[in-house]
Amino acid sequence: MRENCTSTDCLTSGTEEKRRERKEAEMGGDTALPSINKMRHDQLIEALPDAMVVVGRKGKIVQINAQMERLFGYAREELIGKNLETLMPERFRARHRGNVSDYLSRPRTRPMGSGLLLFGLKKDGTEFPVDISLSYVTVEEELLAMAAVRDITDRINAEHRIELNYQIQKAISSILKISLDSLPLEEQLNRVLEVILTIPSFATHSRASIYLVENEPETLVLKAMHGFSVAQVEACKTILLGKGLSGELASDCSIIVTGCLDNHREIEYSTSGTSGQYCVPIVFGEKTMGLIHVAVADGHKRAPEEEDFLSAIAHSLAALIERHQAEASKNQLKEQLAESEKFAALGRTTANVAHAIKNPLMPIGGFARRLYDKFSEGTREKKYAGLIFSEVIRVENILRNVLLFSRGKTEKMEECQLTELVERALKMYEEICREKSIIIQRAYAEVPAIAGNKEQLLQALENIISNAIDAMPVGGALTVTTVKERVGGASYSTVKITDTGQGISEENVSKIYEPFFTTKLLTKGTGLGLSLTKKVVEDLGGFMHLDSKVGEGSTFSLYFPYKTESGRPLQS
Repeated sequence: MRENCTSTDCLTSGTEEKRRERKEAEMGGDTALPSINKMRHDQLIEALPDAMVVVGRKGKIVQINAQMERLFGYAREELIGKNLETLMPERFRARHRGNVSDYLSRPRTRPMGSGLLLFGLKKDGTEFPVDISLSYVTVEEELLAMAAVRDITDRINAEHRIELNYQIQKAISSILKISLDSLPLEEQLNRVLEVILTIPSFATHSRASIYLVENEPETLVLKAMHGFSVAQVEACKTILLGKGLSGELASDCSIIVTGCLDNHREIEYSTSGTSGQYCVPIVFGEKTMGLIHVAVADGHKRAPEEEDFLSAIAHSLAALIERHQAEASKNQLKEQLAESEKFAALGRTTANVAHAIKNPLMPIGGFARRLYDKFSEGTREKKYAGLIFSEVIRVENILRNVLLFSRGKTEKMEECQLTELVERALKMYEEICREKSIIIQRAYAEVPAIAGNKEQLLQALENIISNAIDAMPVGGALTVTTVKERVGGASYSTVKITDTGQGISEENVSKIYEPFFTTKLLTKGTGLGLSLTKKVVEDLGGFMHLDSKVGEGSTFSLYFPYKTESGRPLQS
C-alpha cells in the first residue's frame, strides 16, 4: 500500500496517521485527499487557470485552488469540509443533490459549453452565470469529482448584445416598412408600438404608449397604447406638459413621465422601486411633436443599445408624423381653396340678389309703417300692417348679414373698445331679455383696444347674443365677460358669452359654423349668424372657441389679438 509514498509521507508517525484517520472519520471521510501523491496533486490544481473544486462521494468539498477563492470570495479554510451547495443559489440546491448522487454513481466527463445555464453564489450573495466542466479521478480506490468553474458573465452579456442588436435591426426594418404603408397615422403608430414591444427587454412588461402634440402646444394626446387598463386609458387621454402627475391623475397614470420634453430633449430613464421606464422625445428640427413611453420589468438595467434603438424610432416617427401633418395641411388648403371659390361665387350671386330685393323692400316697409299708424288700435288691419312691417325688418337684417358675409376683408379699420361694443349690443336686447325672464350678467375686465370695423364687430356680437337668447325660451341667465388672455404665446382681448340654455349636441358642434346651417325653425334663422361672426373674428387674426353641454348651456369665446405700439401682435 505504501510503495508509491514520498519520503515525507513515509516519515509520518503512526500517531499522526491515526489522528488524520480519526479526523477523516469524523468529517465523513471527504475532508482530505488520500496521502498518495498529495503534494503533486495540490500543485497541479493550483497551476490550473480555471477555478477548481474537488468533491468527495458525500458532496463535501475536499480541495479548492486559489482561483476558486478569488472567484467566490471565500478563504480556503471556509470551504474545506463544507457541502458544495454553499456555492450555488438556494433554488438549485435540491436538484443538485440528486445530480451529485447520479454523477458519482455513473461518473463521466462533461466538457465546458454543455449548454446548461448554471449560476454560482459568491460569499457576498451575488449570483453570476458559470460554465462547469466535470471530470473524475480515483485515488487509492477513492472516487473524487473534479469541477472546473468559469465565470461567463462577459460571454452572456456579449451574446445578449448580439441578440439585442439583431432584434433591434429587425425591428427598425419593420418600422421603416410600416412608414411606407398608406395607412392612417394612428394605425401606423399602433403598429410601431407592437414592433417596439418585440424587443425582449420591452416584451416582458409589454406596456408602452405614444403621445403627440396636436392643436394645443402644451398638451399631449394619447394616440397609441399597449398594456393599459381601461381606467388608465381614460385618465391618460391627455397630459399637460410641465404639470407633472399628482393626485387622482397619478393614481391611474403614474407610469407616464414627461420630463424628457423639458430635460434638454434627451431620453429619460426613471425607476420606481425595482421597475423602470423610458421616456423618449419625438422632435423634428426644433419642434417637439410628442413622446414614446416604454415600461420595463423589475430589475431592468438601463442599456445604451435600448436607448439608441428608441432614439432611432423617435427620429423615424418624427419624419412620419411631419409627413402626415404636411399631407393633412395640403389637403386642408385644397379644401379651403375650393370652399373659398365656392363662397366667392355664392357671395357675388347673393350680393346681386340682396341688392335686387332691397330696392322694392324699402317702399314696402315704408307703406306698411304708414298703414300701421293710420289704422285704429285693435283692428285686424292694424295687426296685419304690423306683421308686414316686422317681417320687412327681419328680411332687412337677413340681407344685411348676407351682404356682410359676401364682402371681402374690410379696409376700414379703426380702434375698437370691445367693452363698449358689447354694451351697445346688450342694450339692443335688454327689452327682449326682460320679456323672456333672462337675467343679463356683466363681468367686464379692462382689455386692450383692438383694430377692426365697428359695424362688423357689433353685428358679430349681436349674432352670438341673439343665438344665446333663442337658446333660453323659458328664461335663464346670459353672462357676458371680457378678459385679457394668452393662448399659444399670443395675447388676446377675449369676449365670452354664456347662456344657460339647451346646449348644442355633439353631432351639430362641427356644423354650426357652416353657412346656412341652423338648428332653429326656418322662420327664425338663416344659418348665417355664426358663419358671419367666425369670418369677422378670423379676418382680424383671431379665433372662436365653443364649450357646450346639452341641457346645461353654451359658452362662445371670441379671441381678438391686440397689438403693441409697433403694430405687431404681442408674442411671448
